[in-house]
Formats: sequence, C-alpha cells, structure tokens
Amino acid sequence: MTKQYRLLPEVAGQLGKHTQLDSSVHPPRIFHLHFIFDGWLGDDIIECFPCFLITESMLEKLNHIHLTGYSSKDAEISSSELYKDLHPNRDLPNFKWLIINDNLGDDFFLDKKNYLMVSERAMEILKQYGKLEHCEIEEI
Repeated sequence: MTKQYRLLPEVAGQLGKHTQLDSSVHPPRIFHLHFIFDGWLGDDIIECFPCFLITESMLEKLNHIHLTGYSSKDAEISSSELYKDLHPNRDLPNFKWLIINDNLGDDFFLDKKNYLMVSERAMEILKQYGKLEHCEIEEI
C-alpha cells in the first residue's frame, strides 16, 4: 500500500459575504466562493473550511502531471484591511478554488473528517514544485 498524507494547510482568511452556500448539509456545499485574505505566509495551498485554494502556478503543475481527484474553479478573491496593513507592498498571486472530488484511491481526496489527503505521488510533486512551509503534514 502506498503512503498517504494528511495536509492541514494554513488558514489565511475567511469566507466573504458573496459566498453562496447551502449550510443545511455538512460540510456546507459551496456554489460560489468569495475568499478574503487576512494574512498569507506564502504557501501554495491554503484552506478555509470547507474550501481549499491553490495558487494558479501550482495548479498548472498539477494539471501538467495529470494528478487525479480534484478540479478547480475561479474564486472571488479579496484582501481585508488587516491584510493591507500587514502586507502593504505584497501582491497576492492568482488563486483558484481547489475542489476535491473525494474518490478514494485518487491522488487528492478527503478523509472521514474532511481533512485534505494526498497520495505519495501527489506529495512528491507538491514538495518538488510547491511551497508548503506552513502546512502541517502527517504521514498516515
């Protein structure tokens, strides 16, 4: 059996007021994601329950290598006054909404507690091409 890894990405902000969701289910189902950055330490994958975001440059690498278990959509991205105060000269890269398809055996999936899980292959790619310095990573 190949190794699997649980990722606990940085929480860099919050859902914005334009987010459209169904909170009658758990986890809430998101239809339109509006994410507001309050801070950002530079990692390529971040989260805000129940969503994950990924830098466009990292997403392009994943797509090129044909990893499985995810899709992506555009997200409405804003930065808060706090972010602007903390990082007055720091532009954010383009982020996309990383949607986990949740098929066991894929390179990206969610565990029973909705934690982001990746295969050994995906972890190697993320380490080689990405930045996850502030993401807690646990081998399962």
